[in-house]
Amino acid sequence: GGFRTMWTETVGSVTVFPSLLAMAATWNDKTVFAFGQALGKEFSAKGANAILGPSVNVHRVARNGRNFEYMSGDDPMLGAALATAYVKGVQSQGIFAVVKHWVFNEQETHRGAESSKVDDKTSWELYYPAFQAAVDAGVGAAMCSYNKVSGEYSCANKKTLDDLHNR
Repeated sequence: GGFRTMWTETVGSVTVFPSLLAMAATWNDKTVFAFGQALGKEFSAKGANAILGPSVNVHRVARNGRNFEYMSGDDPMLGAALATAYVKGVQSQGIFAVVKHWVFNEQETHRGAESSKVDDKTSWELYYPAFQAAVDAGVGAAMCSYNKVSGEYSCANKKTLDDLHNR
């Protein structure tokens, strides 16, 4: 994570932060909270309103090109604890966090055509905990994903949206 140097005036003025997977390896919500505060402070100083994170998908496909940015690793309870700390840390600096990438986005290959079928028990035990924790922590928004759930695009899937909204 970190502020992207898209403008000339920001080059040389940003911090290179560890990946979220590296933060997950600490197993420490206090460290992740402090990381979130530092990230939020830097983004605020640069005039940003939001941070596109935390990324909380579970590592289900080892070759997923985005695994480095997913804070859950393969442990949904760890992801839930750390998502809460990240969201609260970032948002304590006046920046809103955006949890991503909406549920069941577990692979990059053919991500626009892939469709997941996941029963409720598996959804709640494995895939939803970190997203629910972010919602419960007051996350500002959720970022869509390209995958489908039961043949319908994830971010247009009424069931997945209602599951986390109404719980």
